[in-house]
Amino acid sequence: MNPEQPTSLSDNQINYQKIVDQIYQTENFDFVGIAIQSQNPPHSIKWSFVAGNSNERFRKIVLRSGIGIAGLVVRTGKPFWDNNLTEYEYTSKMYTPIAKSETLQTAAAVPIIDTLGLVDGVLLAGYHTHTIVSEKTAQKLSQYL
Repeated sequence: MNPEQPTSLSDNQINYQKIVDQIYQTENFDFVGIAIQSQNPPHSIKWSFVAGNSNERFRKIVLRSGIGIAGLVVRTGKPFWDNNLTEYEYTSKMYTPIAKSETLQTAAAVPIIDTLGLVDGVLLAGYHTHTIVSEKTAQKLSQYL
């Protein structure tokens, strides 16, 4: 195999899990996860790589663009942070299944951009306690990508 060939999906998967594990072990976040958008219609978004999870419910979360934190970041391609995730109800457009599932009170998320400049997924990190997140938190996460 030519080492200059693009990495395969399995290599990306290994790299994503390494990124999640590294952030979880290096930083003080309670939960770290990466959600990947499917390349096939309807381009659903699923949490595939996590660390610090308190249960396995994240595996059942399937989002579409614009819904939840991952959906918003995929749709806009911009970082997101919120210091009051518990305020969103199921009927709210900003309802965040991952925050509910993992009892996150605050979180920051950044887009994962592929080589073509398209949003491929989302890197999210959050806290179970009311630990303030900001643009600086999002910038710190971006450095891992």
